[in-house]
Amino acid sequence: MASEENQKLEELRSKVNALKKERDDLNTKLRSKRDSVMGFYGEIDKLLKEAKKLKESRDGANKKVSEYKVKRDEANKQIAELNKKITGLRGQNTGGLSRHDYEAIKKEHDELNWKMQTSPLSKEKEGLVVRRLEELEAQLREYELSAPAAKETVDLQKELKKARTVADGHHAKLMKESEDGEKAHAEMHEIYKKVDERREKAKKAEEEFLTIKKSVDDAHNKFVDTLNELRAEEDKLGIKRAKDRKEEVETLKKKQDAKAGDLLEELRKGGVIKTEDLLFLQHDFEGESSERAHKAPPRAKHHE
Repeated sequence: MASEENQKLEELRSKVNALKKERDDLNTKLRSKRDSVMGFYGEIDKLLKEAKKLKESRDGANKKVSEYKVKRDEANKQIAELNKKITGLRGQNTGGLSRHDYEAIKKEHDELNWKMQTSPLSKEKEGLVVRRLEELEAQLREYELSAPAAKETVDLQKELKKARTVADGHHAKLMKESEDGEKAHAEMHEIYKKVDERREKAKKAEEEFLTIKKSVDDAHNKFVDTLNELRAEEDKLGIKRAKDRKEEVETLKKKQDAKAGDLLEELRKGGVIKTEDLLFLQHDFEGESSERAHKAPPRAKHHE
């Protein structure tokens, strides 16, 4: 009977250890999956911070584009007004050139000037146009210097040149800010794509985390149930062993009392008490109990 009880305890202890290992292994997987989820969200936070900086750069560039556009338009408006004034003054000039030659030079000058403002030119071609404009402007100035409005025309030409420089400067800055804004916008959207990818991976990892978490809970519940069953068996067996020991002690005491009576009668008759009889009378369950306690399977400590 005792052997069957000990076998049942050993089976329960083995089952508890196996369930504990299964639960701990699942907990290790759960922690790993949790770290994976947190890693994805850490990457997402970092990417969103980068996207925020790029958005600020893009918005700042777009704001500057608007500002430079206003300034460029103001400069172009000034250029148009100066050209109108110069054209009016040129109509009053006679100069050393014939009116026909003057008009031809003026037409070529205006066409090149318009082309310069509105058409993209290569560096080499732009240089040729600039030089030709300078030649035409020199001829026009010669004609205009001989006219009554020559001085005013020259002053307006200088003002016009400055206005063009200002307009070109604003246009160049506008184009640069526009390119920077478009670049920041494109990079920002690439980051948002990466954020979407990380979110999909995080969502999948979260689903796997919940699946593992359910397995951990199931394994833990089985472990606790089996551990409670083991403890109940150990407690029950402890009560039974105490009861059996009490009965054995009482039986031994009765035998010792009976033996003592027989030995006393033997002494009265002049007999001799044998050594094994003395040992029997001195015997109690202290030594035997210690030995049994040493041999009995100890109550295992289990950590949930």
